[in-house]
Amino acid sequence: MKKAKLIMLLQAAACAALAAWLALSAVAIYLDGAAKRAADPMSPIYTRQLVAGRLAVALPLLLVCVALTVAGRAMGARWTSKPKKGASGPVAYPPENPKRAAAIRAALLVAAVALIVAGALNGSAKDVLYKAINICTECIGLG
Repeated sequence: MKKAKLIMLLQAAACAALAAWLALSAVAIYLDGAAKRAADPMSPIYTRQLVAGRLAVALPLLLVCVALTVAGRAMGARWTSKPKKGASGPVAYPPENPKRAAAIRAALLVAAVALIVAGALNGSAKDVLYKAINICTECIGLG
């Protein structure tokens, strides 16, 4: 196995592990904050200390992902073949398996919609709206 391909496989595995860790950390942060809010309804769900504590653990893995990305880029690692001679500009490669690509896109769309709905249900949309109103009225000078 070539070194470049090995670097790319390690990078993919590290990035997948980082994404999984961040997703699990987000769920854990929410559950901890919701438990605190159940005890004290005025306490926030997300605090800087809680988020910083959870994300500090992911920092080494993030640095490994960045280092593997830089190493792969320096070695010229690519997943696709090089464009043909005489081709100008970026070349779009069709997916190897269009059905699989469509399934992945659909799964990402469903996950995005589910997370948006979850955020709206826990009151985050109202908080964002209030912050946007405050920023707009301060900038215009109405407030």
